[in-house]
Amino acid sequence: MKLSYSAISTYQKCPLSYKYSYVDRLPTKPSHYLSFGNSIHSALEFFYRVDKPEPYSLEELLGELDRVWLTEGYESETLEQEYKTKGQAILSQFYSDNLPSFAVPLAIEKRFYLDFDGVTLSGVIDRVDQEENGDIEIIDYKTNAKLPPKSKLNTDLQLPIYHMAAEKLYGVAPKKLTLYFLVPNEKVSTRKTKTDITKAQATIHSVAKNISDKKFTPFKNPLCPWCDFIEICPLHANDPVMLAKAAKNGKISGSKTAVTSTAKTTTPPAPNSVNALDELKKSATKIEKVVDDYFELVEQINTGRARLAGLQRIIHDYCEANSVTSIKGARGSVGRQPRRTTHYNVEKLRALLEPRGLWDNIIDVNSRLLKELLDDPASQDELRKLIGTAKEVEEISYVLYKKDELAEG
Repeated sequence: MKLSYSAISTYQKCPLSYKYSYVDRLPTKPSHYLSFGNSIHSALEFFYRVDKPEPYSLEELLGELDRVWLTEGYESETLEQEYKTKGQAILSQFYSDNLPSFAVPLAIEKRFYLDFDGVTLSGVIDRVDQEENGDIEIIDYKTNAKLPPKSKLNTDLQLPIYHMAAEKLYGVAPKKLTLYFLVPNEKVSTRKTKTDITKAQATIHSVAKNISDKKFTPFKNPLCPWCDFIEICPLHANDPVMLAKAAKNGKISGSKTAVTSTAKTTTPPAPNSVNALDELKKSATKIEKVVDDYFELVEQINTGRARLAGLQRIIHDYCEANSVTSIKGARGSVGRQPRRTTHYNVEKLRALLEPRGLWDNIIDVNSRLLKELLDDPASQDELRKLIGTAKEVEEISYVLYKKDELAEG
């Protein structure tokens, strides 16, 4: 079986998406994210593909970006220009940071093949650097807008695969494996142990076996609105909110998606007019506005709670300092009254209640349940007194209330 990191990653995100892409080979829609990433990679390949350590100028690097720039997937000239400007800024920063340490790499865009236990892994390493002492560093460029969670970086298969590839290509394990995130301009470097490699190989074999067994159950994940096959996905084909998000992301076309006979999937009704797409996009914008309003309100509530807590502390402090239980304001009076919280010795309670078959009733020493037990007419006075001996602390705190709300007598 032939696999790549990209294919394995696709299967891990959604087995059905893997089937549509690699088994049924359904067409995918152009993506400006992919075009942007490939353009940046091509420009950096040009920058490092030299025979001697004499780097190109920044003007030459930016000129190469213009020459290799891919236009597919951009919905408008404005968006394309925005990304080109971003690309120029990224390469300018990269040039400034890397010019002082510039050296001819050991390899650029190095293709590899790994064969083990019936699986052939193929891939391309962006850059391989070699130190004077012979140590090797693998570098892979990323154009993600931000760094992924550390947990994903630790479990992702790409670096273990590159580790194995470097060992096969150069006969030594790389001392450093680096993901170079170009947009936030941050590097994340790591090393892989034998245990890491063993776990990675087990995962690869597991994925390969699932593919051989034709296990293609779809998974829901945060990337679903960006999936090229969302119109024919059984999880989302009739989900108007998800389809609206997909339409906004350009993943729903003006005509129904063509499904080949190998897909063996019935195409559900999909929006097939410009008006329908516009409505979906508007729907996506509306729900996003609702979500934004939700978070704004939550923020206001949290800010209000913090402000309320501060005001309560001021009132409590004033009452304590002046020995008063109420304060009058222009909009009403605030009263202050004690609230008692009783804490029990758990071991004493258990010793008292378990022999009587009552311990299970308050196994968590739940104050409400314990109060119900004490208030129960069936409880003997002697039992109430015994429970009282388990009291350790009776904590008193104070609560504020608007005096108008309480009957005064």
